[in-house]
Amino acid sequence: MMVFRPIFKNMKFKMVGLLMLLMISGVQAHGADSTSPGALLFHATPTSIGLVWPITGDDNHNAECRIQYRIQGEDRWQPFIPLFRIDDNNVNALAGSILFLIPQTTYEINLILSDPDGGNENLVESVITRSLPQWPAGGREFHVVPGSGGGSGSLEDPFRGIYAAQNIAEPGDIFWVHAGTYPGEIEFSTPGEAGNYIVWKGAGDGETLVGKIRISADHIWLEGLTVRDSDYALLTYNAPEDVVITYNYFWDNHYGVYLNHGGSNWTITDNTIVGDQIPGACSGNGCYKGEGIELAHSSGHVVAYNTISYVADGISYPGTNCDIFGNELFDLADDGIELDYGYANNRAWQNRISNPKNNGISFQPMQGSPWYVLRNQVAAPLESALKLRSGGRALIAHNTMVGWSGAMASGSGYLNQFQCNNNLWITIQDRYCWEDTSVNGFIPFWEENVDYDGLDWGNFIYAFKWRRVRYSDLEEFNAATGMEAHGIRVDKTLCFENLDIPEAPPASMPLQYLTLRPSCPAVDAGTVLTGINDDYLGSAPDLGAYEFGAGLPYFGVRVTDFDDDGDIDGRDLSELTSQPTGIQALIQPFAQRFGR
Repeated sequence: MMVFRPIFKNMKFKMVGLLMLLMISGVQAHGADSTSPGALLFHATPTSIGLVWPITGDDNHNAECRIQYRIQGEDRWQPFIPLFRIDDNNVNALAGSILFLIPQTTYEINLILSDPDGGNENLVESVITRSLPQWPAGGREFHVVPGSGGGSGSLEDPFRGIYAAQNIAEPGDIFWVHAGTYPGEIEFSTPGEAGNYIVWKGAGDGETLVGKIRISADHIWLEGLTVRDSDYALLTYNAPEDVVITYNYFWDNHYGVYLNHGGSNWTITDNTIVGDQIPGACSGNGCYKGEGIELAHSSGHVVAYNTISYVADGISYPGTNCDIFGNELFDLADDGIELDYGYANNRAWQNRISNPKNNGISFQPMQGSPWYVLRNQVAAPLESALKLRSGGRALIAHNTMVGWSGAMASGSGYLNQFQCNNNLWITIQDRYCWEDTSVNGFIPFWEENVDYDGLDWGNFIYAFKWRRVRYSDLEEFNAATGMEAHGIRVDKTLCFENLDIPEAPPASMPLQYLTLRPSCPAVDAGTVLTGINDDYLGSAPDLGAYEFGAGLPYFGVRVTDFDDDGDIDGRDLSELTSQPTGIQALIQPFAQRFGR
């Protein structure tokens, strides 16, 4: 079968173009229950492969597509959870992702399409995951100090100013940018090459302070720079591709990293972003602007291990095929992660969101699907841990979702369009665990898989308010809706080793791991999700973000140096960094700093 590859080397990934292709190839008039597949579309990041297989027909929505994959040359196939059946936003397709892969590796993917009404097909494709960024090997090295021109770039006679250095820059060059102030907006406009960046790195002899950054060229690497007190710390122009932003410091800026003119396949990791939005100090619309990392509907990015606070939204507006994981997001004026307006195959896993004033993770709205929201900890927004304003297909699994007054204060009626398993839904105050005040949020039953969750509504008289009907417990809710047949009630006061959330936002809360006690009924209460939790301990997977007895993940900027006591600022990291298990082991290539 001919396979269309819209997003490979030498091609800018344009979301509008992909959407048009899907509409052309996948939404011809329905009118048949049998399935006819079109050309497979796919996109790889270093750790994930997103797949969209447009189809015609299957009006009764009973087509299925199993996945198995293997590293090229290996004998054994590994299964992964099936593709989702998509029939929304003018797209008729089977779509989904394979996660937790090894960078720069060729995978064979076997898609097994079956439909009782006809249209079975077995397709095998080879896809290469993107490599991790690497510093240039054997490149020229130069030195830069503040100034307005001149210099040869040697340590004794450094370039005076970044623009003087850019005049001679070539792919593979490394520029050591020494301490001092580089005023105004600095535009990095000289491109590197694929696999051969131009690197601009703070020399480590003091703060390298840049007035503002604009990137307009491909294959640029920025590291160890600081921007303070600017309206925008980092902007784009000309949709630059394959840019690395790592170990930088953005202090008291209104926006941190803002891809206002687009970009694709960026690596944004280990940055410290402290904005100017103090939770509680802003009001009304003033709380909704000033993002930490604003992807501006661009695609193919890895956003990992950043520490972000005092902004409106921590991370927002991915286009498609973005991986967002390992981030520490706290003390936010609006939401933690805004997936709003995203298209297919955005993936947010293992992030910790603490004390967002409004919502934890936002789906407002979904322009395409599926999305993956896995093993995140959210605690404890004033509105909702998960904000839903429209539906689509998504896997919501193994999250610990803690809300201040209801885990989901509105929009929960869209849940039955999702696959929602193995989560903990907790309210701090006595309140409905899920509340849906609308009558138009009910989605056709063929899409629903909501089960095996743990829920705590405290001492409130009702557990759920669903389509304006109140249900006192899980049994009543299941009898009326068919959902949560294996759901259980949990008690937050007995289940967590630590739960220190003394006040509602915007009051701050300690950063903490909401791990389970062995006596909690959430232990061994989950269901197996192939490829997601196969490495569970005990008789079944646990509910929530953390498997009891497994190593804990690391959130935020990864440290590279320990103090004399073997810890960082008194925090013992041995439990977090030794012998990672589960998802941590699967993404271990990212836990090492870019191969240096």
